[in-house]
Amino acid sequence: MGLDSSATVRRGKRKRAKPPPKKAKPKVATVFDCPFCGNSSSCSVMMDYDHAQGEIKCDQCNAKHESRISRLSEPIDVYAEWIDMCEDVNANGGARVEQEEDDPEDDL
Repeated sequence: MGLDSSATVRRGKRKRAKPPPKKAKPKVATVFDCPFCGNSSSCSVMMDYDHAQGEIKCDQCNAKHESRISRLSEPIDVYAEWIDMCEDVNANGGARVEQEEDDPEDDL
């Protein structure tokens, strides 16, 4: 009942299942449509994280908007703030609405 050397049993490696493919991370746009002149893909956003300043500017009509940003801000946040400001101005009959910003020095 012994095994011959010619009848040795070889064990192979077991095949592992392939890991599922990683999902692609959605990319956030950096070029947007201008709310003033209506040109598509004419507004570009510049993010200056060192100075906490985000600027969006239209290449066609030179309309621009600046806003304060943080390290977590994305270009879409600057564009959305610009659109919100435009809607506020239009809702108030063309009068510019100043937003009160919380100054961290006031809390001290």
